[in-house]
Amino acid sequence: MVLFWRTYWGHMSEKKQIVVVGAGILGASVAVHLAEAGAAVTLVEAGEPGMATSAVSFAWLNAFSKRPFHYHDLNRRSMQMWDGLARRLGGDVGLTWGGNLLWAVTEAGAKALQARVAQLHAWGYPARLLTLDEARALEPKLVIEQATAVCHAPNEGHVDTARFIRACVETAVTHGTTVHTHTQVVGFEKGVRGELTAVVTSKGTLPCDTVVLAVGADTPAIASLAGVEVPVYHTFGATFYTEPLSPVFQTVSSVHTAADSEMQVAFRQLPDGTLVFYGGSHGTAADRSLGRDEAEVAQVFAQAKTFLPLLHNATIQEIRRGRRPIPQDGLPIIGFADTVPNLYLTTMHSGVTLAALTGEFAAIEIMHETEIELLAPYRPGRFIS
Repeated sequence: MVLFWRTYWGHMSEKKQIVVVGAGILGASVAVHLAEAGAAVTLVEAGEPGMATSAVSFAWLNAFSKRPFHYHDLNRRSMQMWDGLARRLGGDVGLTWGGNLLWAVTEAGAKALQARVAQLHAWGYPARLLTLDEARALEPKLVIEQATAVCHAPNEGHVDTARFIRACVETAVTHGTTVHTHTQVVGFEKGVRGELTAVVTSKGTLPCDTVVLAVGADTPAIASLAGVEVPVYHTFGATFYTEPLSPVFQTVSSVHTAADSEMQVAFRQLPDGTLVFYGGSHGTAADRSLGRDEAEVAQVFAQAKTFLPLLHNATIQEIRRGRRPIPQDGLPIIGFADTVPNLYLTTMHSGVTLAALTGEFAAIEIMHETEIELLAPYRPGRFIS
């Protein structure tokens, strides 16, 4: 595949014409890395940058529950790249560190959390079991009535996705990137060998040497226009945004209440004071996020108030609803499609954590016509039997 691409798409002395479809957190990161590497980048977005999947993401930077080890390691590597990327973008991307606090309320939940912490220790990932009194002292404004086990993972954080995407797009533009918003991809033109020669949009045709798809839950539909099947499904997500509040957390940057309770609520606070939270029932909130209707909104808000009583005097300013992509086997899909040699796919559920690494690695693979060994488990070809 790489040799084919090198033969038919020129040499490094020529400026590659790359169309990145999707201006969410992955597309924006890939676009700015490619632009910095010297590509002629065109960024195409069906709406406004960051207002689809990225807008409903909780944006938690972590490797806490990522398995197996190679996937945990990939997320951890990306976490370690975030500070450097933020500095290159001017520093103002809403990056917040402080760790995550979570707990269990049943004996089974406690055993599962303790086992997870033990596994993380074996992998060299910092996580500390706390007593309930220690947890309450760590975050005095947080009400934890009972807990069978408590854990603080101090190296985790979150990012303001809107601010980060804006910084990526602005930086990419300074490197010559052209941005087309409110532009739908409606098809592709192909050459005699099956390569994509142009992206057909609702506003015109864009010639290309390479196409990067970073369209989240829309990946199967857009990829199918190029004749590529990508096994991605989606789940519904709803994220709540309050009015700006005074600082809520004393130490941590995010909180996940007990996953083994009737409803789990997760909280984080943006640099401007906005408190962001979501609620999920019986399982991971990513799979069972609540907020589709007014009854669910009231249910989540009521539950959130039990943990943060200060919310009784707060107003919800916005509820963002949308779809979240999940690859069939739960692992990222990164790399060139086997049947279309210049179509590069990037879709995953851990898109925020992995955005820093995905942008850099995709740019290296595309610009230097190589295959990064760390990405071997995540290639699109693994789904071909």
